[in-house]
Amino acid sequence: MTTSSIPVDALRLLVTQGFDATSVDALAAAAGMSRSTFFRRFGSKEGMVFADMERVIDSVSERLGERGRGPTADAVVRAALGVFDHLTADAERAELRHQLLSAVPALRDRELVSTHRFESAFRHGLAEIFERDPSTGIAYSAAVVGVHNYHLRRWLAAPGPAPRAALEADVRRLSERYADALSPTGTTTSAGPSAHAGGAVVVAVADAGADESAILDAVRAQLRAYGRGASA
Repeated sequence: MTTSSIPVDALRLLVTQGFDATSVDALAAAAGMSRSTFFRRFGSKEGMVFADMERVIDSVSERLGERGRGPTADAVVRAALGVFDHLTADAERAELRHQLLSAVPALRDRELVSTHRFESAFRHGLAEIFERDPSTGIAYSAAVVGVHNYHLRRWLAAPGPAPRAALEADVRRLSERYADALSPTGTTTSAGPSAHAGGAVVVAVADAGADESAILDAVRAQLRAYGRGASA
C-alpha cells in the first residue's frame, strides 16, 4: 500500500484555503495534473482525501485470507498493523488529513462510512470462524477496529513507535478474550476422549518422525483403550 496517490500539496491547499473555498482546478494544479485527470483519478474532492481507502480495505481482506498459515489471531494482528502502518507512513499527509476530517462535517461522514467498511472487511474475512456465532464476530471486528482507531488517534497526537507497539499488544490481548472462537474447532490439547458435536474425539500421540505404520498402531491402541473405557 502507498499514500503517494494522495497529493500532499493538494491536501495542504485544502487545509490552508478551506475545503469549500478550494476549487477543483486549484487542486488539480497543486497535484500537477489536468482537471480531467483529477476527476478521472479521484472523482471529487472528497474522493481525493480518501483515495487510498479502497486499498486499505483490500489489504485487510488479503491478510485475513492468509490466516491458514498460522493462528487466526496473528492474521488479525497483521491486518490491523498493516492499516496502521499505511495510515502513519507519511506524517505530514496523516496530519493534514486529520485536520481536514476535524474541520469538515462531510469528510467526517465519509470517515464513518470508511470505518464501517473497515469493520465489514474484518467481519467478512472472519465469517467462517464465527459461522456459528455471527454476533460475536460482529463484536470482535468492531472491537479490533475500535482499538486500532484509538491508537491511531494517539499517534496523531504524538507520533512515535509507542502507539504501534501498544496496538499490537492490545489486539493480541483482545484476541485472547475471544480465544475459544478464534481457535480451530474440534481440537483438544489433552489425550483421550472428548465430547464433540454429539460424538467423541480420540487423540493418539505418536513419536515425531513416526512412519505411517507406527501412527496407525498408535491410533488403534487409543481406540481400543477408549472402547474399554466406554464399556466400563
